[in-house]
Amino acid sequence: MSCLKGLLTSCLVLASVMSWAKAVPISIDKTKVKLPEETVKDPPQSVDTGLHYDRYLREVIDFLEKDQHFREKLHNTDMEDIKQGKLAKELDFVSHHVRTKLDELKRQEVSRLRTLIKAKQDIEGGNDIAVDHQALLKQFEYLNHMNPHTFEVEDLDRLIKSATKDLENYDKERHEEFKR
Repeated sequence: MSCLKGLLTSCLVLASVMSWAKAVPISIDKTKVKLPEETVKDPPQSVDTGLHYDRYLREVIDFLEKDQHFREKLHNTDMEDIKQGKLAKELDFVSHHVRTKLDELKRQEVSRLRTLIKAKQDIEGGNDIAVDHQALLKQFEYLNHMNPHTFEVEDLDRLIKSATKDLENYDKERHEEFKR
């Protein structure tokens, strides 16, 4: 007990001595010091694409851009090659972590679509009818319904082609609406 009391007293004495001591300021030549540049980028503003799978598309793109190899290929490829599906073949070279996350995103999207289909059938009153989810998923062109568990090259190719086609149609519709 006396050892603990002595240690506590020593700490208090040391703290009081430290508070009385004053140090001489060190002068710094501010012309030679490089301040870290602020690289705070504004997040890109969300543009309404009109696609019902917009969130899925954005998440896939975000995770693909996290892979250095894919990001370089994306920036070095022209738009026509992207539309033709040449970029989709680069999916084989992304890291395992990115592929795993893409698989998870696809499973979530398939689950979301199945939930929407089920809700639509519940509203229409088809509760007693057996649901063939595979047949209903065929209407969603941007997704390979035959393989709902893993994100493959064909999935990226379908997603790019569907998004391109749907965005062009959406732009045409907006243009016609603007004319009216």
